Amino acid sequence: MNSGEEKIFSELNERQRQAVQTVAGPVLIVAGAGSGKTKTLTHRVAHLLSQGVPASAIVTLTFTNKAADEMKQRITALLSEKEKLTVKIPFIGTFHKFALSILRSHARTIGHEQNFSIYDELDSCAATKQALERLDYQENARAIYKKISFLKNRGDTLGNGRLPKKLQTIYEEYEKILLEQNAFDFDNIILKAVELLEKHPEILNMYYGRYTHFLIDEYQDTNKPQYELLRLLAGKHNNICVVGDDWQSIYGFRSADYRILLNFEHDWPEARTFYLEQNYRSTQNILNASHGVISKNVARTEKKLFTENPSGSLVSVTQFVDEQHETLWIKEKIFSRLGEGINLPRIAILFRTNVQSRIFEDMCIQERIPYQLIGAFKFYKRKEIVDIVAYLRAIHNPKDGAALERIINVPPRGIGAASIARLKKEQWNSEKLTPSPSANRIQTFFTMMAQIRDKAQKLTTKGLIEHVVHTIEYKQYLDPNTDEGQERWENIQELMRIAETFSSTETSGLGEFLHALQLLQDADELDSSKEKLTLMTLHGAKGLEFDTVFISGLEEGLLPHNRSLSIPDQLEEERRLLYVGMTRAQTQLHLTLCQTRYIHGSLQYNIPSRFLQDIPPLYAEFVYQTGTPRTYAGEDGLLYEYQRDREDDEDIVLLG
Repeated sequence: MNSGEEKIFSELNERQRQAVQTVAGPVLIVAGAGSGKTKTLTHRVAHLLSQGVPASAIVTLTFTNKAADEMKQRITALLSEKEKLTVKIPFIGTFHKFALSILRSHARTIGHEQNFSIYDELDSCAATKQALERLDYQENARAIYKKISFLKNRGDTLGNGRLPKKLQTIYEEYEKILLEQNAFDFDNIILKAVELLEKHPEILNMYYGRYTHFLIDEYQDTNKPQYELLRLLAGKHNNICVVGDDWQSIYGFRSADYRILLNFEHDWPEARTFYLEQNYRSTQNILNASHGVISKNVARTEKKLFTENPSGSLVSVTQFVDEQHETLWIKEKIFSRLGEGINLPRIAILFRTNVQSRIFEDMCIQERIPYQLIGAFKFYKRKEIVDIVAYLRAIHNPKDGAALERIINVPPRGIGAASIARLKKEQWNSEKLTPSPSANRIQTFFTMMAQIRDKAQKLTTKGLIEHVVHTIEYKQYLDPNTDEGQERWENIQELMRIAETFSSTETSGLGEFLHALQLLQDADELDSSKEKLTLMTLHGAKGLEFDTVFISGLEEGLLPHNRSLSIPDQLEEERRLLYVGMTRAQTQLHLTLCQTRYIHGSLQYNIPSRFLQDIPPLYAEFVYQTGTPRTYAGEDGLLYEYQRDREDDEDIVLLG
């Protein structure tokens, strides 16, 4: 073993080493929480490179840009100084980014131009609304789009005649509009890549010659279209390595299907399976408490995590009268941890729903605690950013109807709604409008856009933004003499700074910039380098770790959520969601619940979450603030009371 190989294998345990060394054929790595799955995956890539596999033949797929960036850094660190100069890093990115690269290369084969747009949910709802208008249907556009999106991600073939006739008609008109506007919606990025490879074997064979090894992170979160893409591309060489943990599958609402992981050995009969069960993150008490919760699920793999870390403090389960008392207690605990030398980025407050964040935001503001709320109103969704990005989209793709509709009156140009409606019917061809003052203003707008488009050929992306805001006098429109206007203008300046990374003067630089913005996820917002407390939902927390974790709202109807109570599969996912939150904690884990809580403006009376009874009393401390009942919900729907005896395990008494 040479020095490079020693560097790759020296930090791995025996199970990890075996998984890394098995480079040929299908490999399933079932990696428990905190078991070093990212290390195993990145070391495997480094090992493939050391064995002479070309970087261009390796594809590593993740679910967040943040995870991809971390992997690139780790792989680079494993290379020798000589290799860093000669070896390229393989493709590492999200499923959508990889599928997008396929669509860019073959857009014309499926009827699109290469300068296509990617529609987000807002754009897709607008296209759905346009389809309904064309068909003269009185339906809720957002609800229809959500239904279509769900069916796409579930892998249903929408043209197979199984849909209700009305929905099928709407879907076909919606897809027609996307094609007219040279756009893909977010779901179609993968679906159209699969369709391309299935219908054009010559293109699939080309990719067989290019890619020989596929590695997939978070495999439990794949949906059927993603699975089909992998099945197609890895089907010839069979060199596919997937890493995942069915216990952490929490995106069923996005059509992720953990059964794809459970069926891997059936789908790839020659597969070798490795279980990573040594946890490097949490204390043994946290692992034992979280195992008690997840072990009650029926559909799961069998494993038991262990650690060489200390046992640590007990998991605290604390019940309060209301959320004011809960928040006060959490605040005091945070200040206590700060006094013990734990800094703010190592502390997180997690919750089931976004609505729970408000009271914690208020706490941070009142106590002057710097914080970041992940998954809230994002920078790229602010009006001024959406406006300028829409201009860039319309410059890049003149057929982008969603972008044109947004900007045609921004800043105001006196173009009436009736004129815009006629323009939409003419598929944004201003030449077909009947002459009128409004039509003249529309024509002036399109002339201006054509002039900017010509100028764009010679500008960097940042230079183009500067040119656009100057041409349309956007700064004056924002009124920078007001505090709000100044803040919004500063956001435009930040967009220019971000655009500097796309320094190409070719139009492809603009396309890459726009597509990169559309593929951002909530997790990409997290900045652990800043001295801030993290507030986020449990769904957003997967893949992260913190020294101290607070999980708020362990109440029936909240966690588990009301929508899941009568559906066994969804109830199991809620249990996995709590497990994910619990296993984010390294040394301290606090679970809190309230007797009463304001949700959506009304006071709710709550009973403790059924999941609490699954935590073995040996590993948790149940604390009851003055005035709160010492109760929890039993599987039979009755209320029980804890009566702790320090000498023995918990005694449980049925309340009369």
